[in-house]
Amino acid sequence: MSARIASTVSIGLLAGLSCLLTGFAVEVPIWALFIAWAAFFAAGGGLAGAKRSLLMNVIGVASASATVLAIGALGGSTWAVAGCVVVGAGVLVLVTNGGLLSFTPAGFFGFASLVGTIDATGSAIADPVTMSHPVVLVVGAILLGTAFGIVSEWLGTSLTSKEVAPAA
Repeated sequence: MSARIASTVSIGLLAGLSCLLTGFAVEVPIWALFIAWAAFFAAGGGLAGAKRSLLMNVIGVASASATVLAIGALGGSTWAVAGCVVVGAGVLVLVTNGGLLSFTPAGFFGFASLVGTIDATGSAIADPVTMSHPVVLVVGAILLGTAFGIVSEWLGTSLTSKEVAPAA
């Protein structure tokens, strides 16, 4: 089949599977999984894209964690939020220097995934670390999303028709 149809089938089936997986077996936020999956492709796919997107997503989670802790320590005002986000976002740009640290957007994806998960779950970054802690949930979703990216790329390639050279 054509590469477009193969990708459609691969990603469609795996997206449905990811919904079932996160709905019944692995309780991670599906939106964070999809964001990490998209980051894999946006970073170029393949092993190199997986490494770049995974590392920067996790750095984004770390930056968001520190930012949220700092906001709390400063009282949580709008001014504290703004000032801390200046630093947190700046760090994500500052660490980008090529190689594995070359896909800055994934840092912001990880940051946003953690902040969204904190808000959606009503939990706090300073809560005791358990399997339902927002950092654990988001890092789990990032790992799964990257894995779904790798599998969907492989499956799409496997389903793509290969032109066979005519026999001489």
